[in-house]
Amino acid sequence: MSGLLQPLSRSIGAGLLLAAVWLLGFQLLFYAQSFVDPDVFRSQLWLMLLDEVLGADTTEVVSTVPSGWQFAAQRLPLMGAAGLLLVLATAHGWCLDRWLTAQLPLRFGERISLIGGSGLAVQSLVMLLAGYCGWISAAPLVLAAGVSLLLGLTGWRLSRRSIESVGVSMNDGRGMVTGGRQEARLERLLFWLVAVPWSVYLLWGAMTPPTDFDVREYHLQGPKEWFQSGRIHYLRHNVYTSFPFLTEMLSLSGMAIQRDWWSGALTGQLVLAVYQLLTCGIVVSAGCRWFGRGPGCLAGLIWLTTPWTLRISLIAYAEGSLGFYTTAAIVLSLILARVPAGGVRGRGLLLVGFLAGSAMASKYTGLLLAVLPIAAGWCVWWLRTAGSPVGLWRSTDCRRGFLCEAGLYTAGVVLAVGPWLLKNAVETGNPVFPLGWSVFGGSEWNEPLNVRWKQAHGAPEHSLSRVPQHFLDAAVRNKWTSPLLFGLGLPVLLLWRRSVELRMLLLATGWGFLTWWALTHRIDRFWVPLVPLLSLLAGVCVLLSSAVWWRGLVFGSVIAGTVFNLRFSTLALVGFHAGLMDLEGARQLTIRSDLQFLNQQLPKTARVLMVGEAEVFDADFSLLYNTVFDDSVFEQLTGQAGPDEIPGRLRSAGVTHVLVNWREILRYRLPGSYGYAEYVQPQRFAELQSVGVLGIPRVLGQTSWSELSALERDVVQQWSGWQQLVKGDAWETVRLYPVQ
Repeated sequence: MSGLLQPLSRSIGAGLLLAAVWLLGFQLLFYAQSFVDPDVFRSQLWLMLLDEVLGADTTEVVSTVPSGWQFAAQRLPLMGAAGLLLVLATAHGWCLDRWLTAQLPLRFGERISLIGGSGLAVQSLVMLLAGYCGWISAAPLVLAAGVSLLLGLTGWRLSRRSIESVGVSMNDGRGMVTGGRQEARLERLLFWLVAVPWSVYLLWGAMTPPTDFDVREYHLQGPKEWFQSGRIHYLRHNVYTSFPFLTEMLSLSGMAIQRDWWSGALTGQLVLAVYQLLTCGIVVSAGCRWFGRGPGCLAGLIWLTTPWTLRISLIAYAEGSLGFYTTAAIVLSLILARVPAGGVRGRGLLLVGFLAGSAMASKYTGLLLAVLPIAAGWCVWWLRTAGSPVGLWRSTDCRRGFLCEAGLYTAGVVLAVGPWLLKNAVETGNPVFPLGWSVFGGSEWNEPLNVRWKQAHGAPEHSLSRVPQHFLDAAVRNKWTSPLLFGLGLPVLLLWRRSVELRMLLLATGWGFLTWWALTHRIDRFWVPLVPLLSLLAGVCVLLSSAVWWRGLVFGSVIAGTVFNLRFSTLALVGFHAGLMDLEGARQLTIRSDLQFLNQQLPKTARVLMVGEAEVFDADFSLLYNTVFDDSVFEQLTGQAGPDEIPGRLRSAGVTHVLVNWREILRYRLPGSYGYAEYVQPQRFAELQSVGVLGIPRVLGQTSWSELSALERDVVQQWSGWQQLVKGDAWETVRLYPVQ
């Protein structure tokens, strides 16, 4: 290793030794932690691995669902439909590339990832528009892709211009890249040996029946309801479907292609899993561009093998797309910072704005992670290059250039997230519903709901003395994190002055964690979009020194962490991976017993009013429900009415049965939880029985009363008529009442 790294090693000195101590100490602390639930220490996983290598592991996994290669063919229709959606999305992305970024000297991985990601964002908007027009089918998707293809062909002339005229090279890290690190055969070999089979495992797992509560409550339930009704409309009973739904539109697209909500949901999950591969392309290419092939390949390896990456592929969360668009927008903005002012940079900024806006269209937090920091960073960059704020505004050309680029960036943001804000404004009077009610107001919200929402979704405290605990919760104790992210990422602070791009990545990551700590309720999933940036930083750690002992320490840590992550990710702790299971059997395995009973036993004419239950995606029957932050449908139908009026209300709503999930209601009413409508009490159902509105209930679920915690029993005993739910030691958690 020659050039810049040798003086770098001498200049760090004690800092490098401190980095080594940190790396070793962090890993020891990490592996000494338990998974909490279950209370198994990470170190025991190494013993499991040793038993497997020595052939001493005799445990057998017993499943009631048949499994084998004969069931692989069941996935072919899902892969075909997902492939079609990706081809259609590529047409949109290719069109944007021809018009906006064809002249930029992007690396292959950067260009492919940007084409794929921007194309999926456009396809999501196409589905939104088509759905609002009541046209949920494959036809508008194919038609829109055809239009993009024609537009892309008309922009072909842009790609014929020489990219050298732009004035930026493929490697523009200014001091981080050296000739010796460019080869990086070991890193490249390690990356490809793991990336190819692991990507297959990841994509295969994405075709697993959903199990997560949020997914079955709104991520997939919302698209299912729209598909069944044939149009996108306001769902008053499910406030979460008013969030920006970029990824959920891809699930709805899968349903439109498949003409079936169930297989379409799995198709959508497979498409969403592709975001992880697109993110890998951005991470590897950006790492190679700025820091060399070795760090780039290590960063990609760390990203792919972090358990969170597999987890957000198995579960249809929005974090996969949010992480991609945030990373892509930051990377492209940094690339454009080295491009001379002009049309090329302006068009590139339009795409940066579209990517940042797509991050916000995936989840509101994209405003904090991508839209605002990129805008602020670009303003600071303009002021620095113009010399001073005064100099900027005195120069007509500078002022015009700044306003033009600011306008293009803003236009990109508005194109991506504007339709979602407009949808909310029309439906509720609040463009960011259910957020910002204190500012925008709105007809579909009220002060009590707003107070409950803020209490449930805000940080519980902001004590600076607890920051170390919060850091350890994210970096060490989190079940699905990697020992490499923070172990290798933090020592890179020693390279702070070596690269502008590195400084920007560090600032973006720090800002992301600051907003996570200060402005959210600190769910671990909320910092997952920062994992690609952390992976990039971790990959750079190898550049701290060219010394053999340092490289050996880094590579030893990477190999150990990769082996650990891969083995851990095959456990059920990461999520349900159906593997080669029979898909229908796997589907039934994930459905709760009470819903299975209703699916099988209810007559076709039945309609069930669900009380306390919103996880209803698996239901094959007609139903009414509401989420915890919506007005109680049960209260609307039975409250403030005489016994003679209630049967008529229920009949008008088509309700034939009422299901009550007291377990869920207890979860919501525990201290610190969301709360639940006080109207819903056991005594209320007893009164409806006594006047002949409801019949004798059938118990579909129960648990041991003595196994509840003292706090849980105390909460239940505060309910009016709670005694009727407890029979001996059995607490009846799920009851089904027939309507008389």
